[in-house]
Amino acid sequence: MEINKITITYEKKGEKFRLIPIGDLHIGNRGCDIKKIKDLISWIAEKENTYWIGMGDYLEAINYTDKRFDPSSVAKKYLDCLDNLVEEQKADFISLFEKIKDNCIGLHTGNHEDAIRRFYHVDVVNDIAKEFNVKNLRYSAFTILQFARSKENWKTKAMRNFIIFSTHGRAGGRKGGNKINRLEDLMAWFDADVYLKGHSHKKILTTVTQLSVIQGKKNSALIYKKKIGAVTGSFLQGYALGGLTSYTERWEYPPTDLGVIKITFIPDDGDIHASE
Repeated sequence: MEINKITITYEKKGEKFRLIPIGDLHIGNRGCDIKKIKDLISWIAEKENTYWIGMGDYLEAINYTDKRFDPSSVAKKYLDCLDNLVEEQKADFISLFEKIKDNCIGLHTGNHEDAIRRFYHVDVVNDIAKEFNVKNLRYSAFTILQFARSKENWKTKAMRNFIIFSTHGRAGGRKGGNKINRLEDLMAWFDADVYLKGHSHKKILTTVTQLSVIQGKKNSALIYKKKIGAVTGSFLQGYALGGLTSYTERWEYPPTDLGVIKITFIPDDGDIHASE
């Protein structure tokens, strides 16, 4: 578990900020939709106030000595570098995301990278985090996302904190119910405003409203606190033409949800929204 703190300063009242969780790319797999990844990177680079958090499984990271290795699933460009497969995939990830590295608030490890760390003693996510100068969030983390509004002619400096709990996750299964149940478990077990979970290759959004009470100088009042939970999508096609039979097809899993979800923060209102 890691704790991360990011402070974002702004000047205009009512400004909005986006956070895009990006994970489950599986660069190196023939089913990885590189074009969709490039389109997303270009979109983030062109938008103001847009940040991203890495959710893990950036690389396929399955060496030929791994029991999961299937030569038919290896993207053609990597077939000539099987002895250095993970390093080549890591280099391609860094090259792809170089132009938005300053928009990154942290990088999680996925189970594919964690297998490389445990069995081959190379921490590729730590390498990427150092290259991008961001925190290695490992498997799970709390991020304190602090928005600070200041201007010379304002009397006080306005601050607003949002807490994000994020994890690569483990829950799979064919039915969406299992995934949403695990997400709602996280929302019960950890105190945060936003909950992000990868791994499942689905896009799922849910909102929970908590009722609480606040004591004022004279009277008490009820307050409503919105919590947003999301399973964050993928860029790995589960079913593809051209001789690729993925584990998704082999195990009769449902087609994956390609792309990302978007979280919008409005610090001045203390509000958050989520969308695909």
